[in-house]
Amino acid sequence: MVSLSRIATKEARMILAPHHTKRVYRRAARNQPATDKFERRLPKMNQTDAKTRLLRLIRDHALLEGGDFEFASGARASVYVDLRRVTMHPEGAVLIGAILVERLAGKGVESIGGMATAAIPVVTSVVMASAATDHPLRGFYVRDKAKTHGTQRQIEGQMQKGDKVVLLEDTMTSGRSTMTAVDAVRAEGGEVVGVITVVDRQQGGAELYAAENIPFQALISLDDITSA
Repeated sequence: MVSLSRIATKEARMILAPHHTKRVYRRAARNQPATDKFERRLPKMNQTDAKTRLLRLIRDHALLEGGDFEFASGARASVYVDLRRVTMHPEGAVLIGAILVERLAGKGVESIGGMATAAIPVVTSVVMASAATDHPLRGFYVRDKAKTHGTQRQIEGQMQKGDKVVLLEDTMTSGRSTMTAVDAVRAEGGEVVGVITVVDRQQGGAELYAAENIPFQALISLDDITSA
């Protein structure tokens, strides 16, 4: 079993490199190392505890209600989850990375990726968290279309031909956007072994991947967010 608190604390130590410590100590009460404070904030988390903390962050920072929001799929809703407010939140990034690394442990996954730009912070969090484990993961992102200049690539990053790949998303509505990444990975010789989204809006994504025979998981559903 991968320890979420161990991953998160080790990741914090990697981020708080020696050249930052004097500044961090000045800001910390009683001159205590920032990583010690961080470790106390993430005490012996399991998947349930981590999901509860993440859910609270989403409700506090990302949930928008009472508007008229249009999605890329063309669907409209009065509730919107602006998950970038959590995927780029300090605690949110660490929680997402730690939760997903544990979900992926022992599955033989070699690289993770997702569509630009929404999935990039999710992928980055997982890559960094995986560095604290015995099985670090390579990361990449997929453009809507290949560049017309430079390397002219559609996939940017560390995916290699033959990799077992899991694709990540921040929020999923219909799931069609991530299918672009599925097609791109397969075209480059990767094997898509799963799709995971942080938030599932429950508007057809799960059904799409079931029809495609691609295992699908969501950390949190829209019902989870709005039920409180």
